[in-house]
Amino acid sequence: MNDELGAVPDRDPYLLAQVREAFGRVVYSHKTHEKQADICFSKHRWQQGVLIALTAISSGTFLAAVVGLRGSAVLTSLATSSIALLVSWMSLGAKTFKFEEESDAHRGIASRLWDVRESYISLIADLMSGTVSDTEARERRDELQLTTRDAYADAPRTSPKAFERASEGLQRNEEMTFTSHEIDLFLPEALRLNESEG
Repeated sequence: MNDELGAVPDRDPYLLAQVREAFGRVVYSHKTHEKQADICFSKHRWQQGVLIALTAISSGTFLAAVVGLRGSAVLTSLATSSIALLVSWMSLGAKTFKFEEESDAHRGIASRLWDVRESYISLIADLMSGTVSDTEARERRDELQLTTRDAYADAPRTSPKAFERASEGLQRNEEMTFTSHEIDLFLPEALRLNESEG
């Protein structure tokens, strides 16, 4: 690859390396925000499920107290009050910890970073094929850096857990990569490269 770059006149050998490095950082940031969005959404679902369950239990114990199906009125009243307190606590928690909004914010940033990521892939392909001059490539790189900076400026913080999941997804589960055969399966038959691999 370095020989090919050296054969192109006036090709800066460090430009591609820098663009690739920036691409790698955006890939990790994109995947980390996706994982953080998933974590926040799971917390939101759990929060809503507990709130619904407690509300249902509260209604049931209230009805039992009204009808008098339980033995001790004091115990029934205490149970109803305790569950009502838990419902209030969970409702306040839902207003304080807005996991759904946080999840949406991370998904929005991930979407913006996806666009930057794909643009970096195009720039790397153009640099490697020699179809773009170093000057044009630097201009596109600078534009991508500004777009990335703007996305990061609006981005909520991510957790180490999200980064760990992103790292595992990218490195172990190959969430960003496909074999040539897998890509062929996505394409119509006329656009496949390895038709003979069946």
